[in-house]
Amino acid sequence: MPKDQRSFYRIDVMMPCSYRILSKLEAERNPLPYAPDAQYIEEYFMQNLTQLDKQINDVISHINQKSSLLATALTAMNSKINFILHTIDEKQLTRAIPQRLVNLSGGGIAINIEEKIEETDKLDLLIKPLANEAPILVRCNVVKITPLNDDAAGLNVALSYNNLSEDDRRKLVYFIQAKEIEMAQQKRKREH
Repeated sequence: MPKDQRSFYRIDVMMPCSYRILSKLEAERNPLPYAPDAQYIEEYFMQNLTQLDKQINDVISHINQKSSLLATALTAMNSKINFILHTIDEKQLTRAIPQRLVNLSGGGIAINIEEKIEETDKLDLLIKPLANEAPILVRCNVVKITPLNDDAAGLNVALSYNNLSEDDRRKLVYFIQAKEIEMAQQKRKREH
């Protein structure tokens, strides 16, 4: 369904949002638990950092063939970053989720991405609508893919949540309602 036809209220808002694109086969092989706990979420998204670390080490290895001094400096920097990553706890990790403009509702979300994605792919989404609540990890179905205008590279991807728990849906609806109240109050202030 197009993002304009999603159920519940929709709102454009900045919020902590990270994602991982999976092929249909990857999604079938790696189902998400119905209610993932904080440790599962941390380990799941740390996999991205582990893969990135391997890529960095491969590149440093190639650089070492040309300049051992530069490779040594990059290795030292990478070790320092790894040390810092291993000393952060879950609350600090969720603060590190990048802020992203999203079109949010209780039934789905639309986000802009730069990576290639197919309508058969799935997208695992990590969002943190409420500061004092655990983040939400949910698998999403791709509903619609729209190229962005000529000024910006990438795609706008409309998604529907797949098996979102009622507790997580409650968090989203509460967040949306709070943002709508905040926007209405700001509008009244501007009018007076």
